[in-house]
Amino acid sequence: MERFLFAFERAVWGWPLLALILGTGLYLTVRLRFLPQRRLGMALRLLGRAGKGGGVTPFGALCTALSATIGTGNLVGVATAIALGGPGALVWMELSALTGMAVKYAEGYLAVKYRRTNPDGSHAGGPADYIVLGLGSRWRPLAAAFAAFGAAAGLCGVGTFVQIGSITACFGRYLECCFPGGAVVSVFGRPQPLSVVLLGLAMAACAARLIFRGIRTISRVSAVLVPLMGGLYLLCCLWILLRRLPVIPSVLQGILRSALRPSAACGGLFGAVQAGVSRGVFSNEAGLGTAPIAAASADTDDAVGQGLLSMTATVFDTLLICTLTGLVILCTGTQGGAGGVTAAMEAFAVGLPLPGAISRGLVVCLLTLFGFTTVVGWSFYGVRCLAFLTGGGRRAEQLYLAVYALTVLLAPYFPVQSLWMAANICNGLMAIPNLIAILLLSTRIALDARGIIESKPARGRGRRRGDSLSGRPRPRLRQAGGRVVHG
Repeated sequence: MERFLFAFERAVWGWPLLALILGTGLYLTVRLRFLPQRRLGMALRLLGRAGKGGGVTPFGALCTALSATIGTGNLVGVATAIALGGPGALVWMELSALTGMAVKYAEGYLAVKYRRTNPDGSHAGGPADYIVLGLGSRWRPLAAAFAAFGAAAGLCGVGTFVQIGSITACFGRYLECCFPGGAVVSVFGRPQPLSVVLLGLAMAACAARLIFRGIRTISRVSAVLVPLMGGLYLLCCLWILLRRLPVIPSVLQGILRSALRPSAACGGLFGAVQAGVSRGVFSNEAGLGTAPIAAASADTDDAVGQGLLSMTATVFDTLLICTLTGLVILCTGTQGGAGGVTAAMEAFAVGLPLPGAISRGLVVCLLTLFGFTTVVGWSFYGVRCLAFLTGGGRRAEQLYLAVYALTVLLAPYFPVQSLWMAANICNGLMAIPNLIAILLLSTRIALDARGIIESKPARGRGRRRGDSLSGRPRPRLRQAGGRVVHG
């Protein structure tokens, strides 16, 4: 079974899919005339925008998406990319993230432009909805395929087994290294440290308490945890880099030399994309179709503004967190032979002026927060995908969440390698229908962004009521045969 999954994973995440992801990003970047890079300042100013009602704020929707993307992959993925492609992999990772900003913008825009309004006034949507509403009902099989793979990925791997398994494994290694000789209990016939069992129970209880309360609670918790854990991690990285300031110029030279060698460039692309995206650690998830599910719940009618907000996730997640992680690992010299979380733990132990047990414990705490927010965020993605398939039945959603919480409880006791491969397959199969829809709707994306591309951003209170960020009146929408048509 493992050999079959490995071969299937390699087939799904071959160069055709990687070319589709990077090609779509490059095409949209040119089609939008480098809008994400030119309007990044405007997007950052929108972070404080309030919602038009009492629902999920645009910032809350962004934090929900970030909570699902900032996970164990931010540590494991960078170390894997450096191990496979050398230091130059960081350059190629950042270049792929820059093109991914355009994909993120398109996803956020389409999520708000084509979405459903629930009876309670909340909004729901995502790739499955903008495939049907934007392209027409004849594309419903493509939308159903995305929803099926999304529900499976949320339940079987990325959101549960992989995250919890990585956290408890890292916690177990930390205890063995710093506090050997702890109490051990037998679970399913295998010895497990008692503290690891208690940690798994605590995370399952906390996750169950949040995921059953819906998107509004998840977004409020994410709006607190994501800035907290991200800010703390960035401060630690900056502290280490300041203490290693003399070696940074030589490290940067080594990164550039490695990136400019043709062989290293190919290896860097492989490390940053195939070993990153295909294993769920290409952190921004641009093109996979997960972020639009969160963006669709935002309490705003400004599709262009939400698109700009969505693209900032790539800046925070990859261009900041992953870049600093790579620099910390290279500046502390812990990349040799170490991989994944081990490299990050050793980098913190070497770089921070703290006892080794405390610095490694800080990595464990941050990894726990990263993984826990990913668990909560992916529960929302899975429920939304299931709702599209079942028509929003409450009983089916409750059953899905119950099984989801059960997998969180059992995750520490199962080997995660096969589940990683299964989840990666689902992720790749999710990306294909999403990218096809984005390419088919790229004309609408470019037309609605034309005003903001060609003119200066509107400032102050000069915008007319109901206008978009571009300063142009919003097109009216009318229903025609179950499809939203611009009139």
